[in-house]
Amino acid sequence: MQERRKLSEQEEMTEIMKMIKTDYDAIADAYSRTRQVSEHVIAELQSFCSITPESRVLEVGCGTAKHIHALVDCTGCAGWGVEPSEGMRRHAPVHCRLNVCRGSGDCIPFEDGFFDLLFSVNVIHHLPSPRRYFEESIRVLRPGGRICTFTDSTEMIRRREPLSRYWPMSAEADIARYPTVAALLEDMNQAGYVNLTARKIKKTSLTAEATPFRERAFSCLQLIDDIQFEKGLRLLEEDLQRGPVRMTSEYVCIWGEA
Repeated sequence: MQERRKLSEQEEMTEIMKMIKTDYDAIADAYSRTRQVSEHVIAELQSFCSITPESRVLEVGCGTAKHIHALVDCTGCAGWGVEPSEGMRRHAPVHCRLNVCRGSGDCIPFEDGFFDLLFSVNVIHHLPSPRRYFEESIRVLRPGGRICTFTDSTEMIRRREPLSRYWPMSAEADIARYPTVAALLEDMNQAGYVNLTARKIKKTSLTAEATPFRERAFSCLQLIDDIQFEKGLRLLEEDLQRGPVRMTSEYVCIWGEA
């Protein structure tokens, strides 16, 4: 019998991270209170493709639907969101041109060719099969429709502020579960997407607020133990007593055309 290759430390962590699921029902209230719209995400969607009141736009893994709601508000498009967490869906805003329903990346409950634009924001690492997601997403896009996957590269995860500064093990946990950009581009190509491109966007700001971190409203903080979490929180709160700390928001925006 052939001896099984011993996994490296990084490979072992990756296998462990695949088995850990974030309970978004449990953190839905904190998420809704503390997580805000990333304005540079909305700007990227508007700058890269034409969104009009006639456009049909879907956000996959929309959570509390703040991004798709913001896009509907500023463009007048018809918006939909799919989200598996009932707790998250309960916090979705009410809007006459927005419909949020139960669904997931590998089971999008819409007919073929229904949407003009489909996007997801920091969702791809939660999906059991990115390839299956891209196959399902291209099904519901019209020919020539666009997809955008907002995700993080390994380098972006390592330099996150303040997360990776105060909780360095959260970065290692996320690196283990995030697909690489190269792997995502290959999956998209295999699913049939064309005109693939990856763009980087970044926004920096200052924050004086520890609440989102204290309430562990970031899924990566659910992946570290309580001792590491409390140590990082104590250091963050000590620094905040001296003034605001730097906060960065970076994405790789992976675009494709159906």
